Amino acid sequence: MAGLDNNMLSVIECLAKNKIQDAKNAAIVCCKNDTTKKNAANLNYYQKLLENGNSTFMELPPNLQAYMSLEDVSGFREDRYYVGEKQQKLYDQILVGTKVSDRLMEYGISYHNSTLLYGVPGTGKTELARYVAYKLGLPYAYLNFSNLIDSYMGKTAQNLSRIFDYCKGMKCVLMLDEIDCIGQARQHNSGPDAEMGRIVISLMQCLDNLVHGQIVIAATNREDILDKALKRRFRNKVEFTKFNENEELKMIEKFVESIDLMEMDQELIEYTKGNHTQSETMDFLVEKLIQKVSKEVI
Repeated sequence: MAGLDNNMLSVIECLAKNKIQDAKNAAIVCCKNDTTKKNAANLNYYQKLLENGNSTFMELPPNLQAYMSLEDVSGFREDRYYVGEKQQKLYDQILVGTKVSDRLMEYGISYHNSTLLYGVPGTGKTELARYVAYKLGLPYAYLNFSNLIDSYMGKTAQNLSRIFDYCKGMKCVLMLDEIDCIGQARQHNSGPDAEMGRIVISLMQCLDNLVHGQIVIAATNREDILDKALKRRFRNKVEFTKFNENEELKMIEKFVESIDLMEMDQELIEYTKGNHTQSETMDFLVEKLIQKVSKEVI
């Protein structure tokens, strides 16, 4: 094993002296100088994180840990993730949005790179958000609204504000899952309905105050019950559906190509005629793999 070069030593020195930004700069040089191509995908992701001035190693404050999580997506398996036509088009729109946001910043104009995904469960809404974070080299922050609702309703809006305030400190992909839990259309002006209405307003205010570099992707299975004013806060609104037979076949083929124990057979081809969700198809493929591995180890 080769010894440490000057840049590696510089990283260690800067960390020891708590010179974090200098350590990041030296680490970027280390990434660029790696010629082995070993772990190239991970290095590329971490280099983007360093250049964006972010880190997935930030620890969540104790008062937010019950509601959201930061996930390291550097290990995202792009080699077995099939990007459908609709998903690719949406990713391209989000990518263009990041460039538009950078340009508009020169004129002092804000741009909200926000997307609402809706459709039946299991169609890949959450996984698309992970894919976007991986491709853009950004931290992935996940918030499930079903965990956010507090028995003391006034605290729900307070918790929501804390989460968005925290995320303002970094560029990231913020995934808002099950947004229908608190984003339902406002009804009455008294009692619990009135409090839920105030929470919806608080959420809209948080979305209005997004800062440069943030990408928000919200997901719901019940787009029909969302507040109309809330839906207008999202620049992109895309329905995710089950893959058609051709796309399901491509999804299966991509997975099989990434697993040396598997190969295409008639059973896999016939499976595409069953009108499955992407989640159901992935479960089926994993079960097939488990069966093959089990035969090998017996």
